[in-house]
Amino acid sequence: MRLFLLVVLAIASVWDAFTTVYGTIRILGNAPLQILASLLFSALIFGFVLNTRTIMKWHSGFISGITKFFWFVAVSYDLFTSWIGNSALILRARDMEATTVIILIGLTLLVTASPILLSAFWQSRAFSSQDAEMRRA
Repeated sequence: MRLFLLVVLAIASVWDAFTTVYGTIRILGNAPLQILASLLFSALIFGFVLNTRTIMKWHSGFISGITKFFWFVAVSYDLFTSWIGNSALILRARDMEATTVIILIGLTLLVTASPILLSAFWQSRAFSSQDAEMRRA
């Protein structure tokens, strides 16, 4: 069951990265330089979001504080661009009725949370493997 969850979170994380790229392209434009910038910005955003657990473990110092601030900026940006991507790609110009907005909010939150959860589950799995090996030694 844990493997299934990791696979689903990985697929949702790929979708999150894609919607971030797509949403950024919709904001910046689709000229070659804007597409390149969108790919670079999205990779940076994805890196921050995927390393949430590591970033949140830092407890003191200026770098810790500023990194957490930029993590917050990255998650906010990810939420916004995922909203744009999900609404354009999945809803495809439907009227924004209340139920549609509720579904879009839920989908966007789940998709944006997937790399955060993937990071947490993956790192806890790696740590539990290391702990098991240490106990055997």
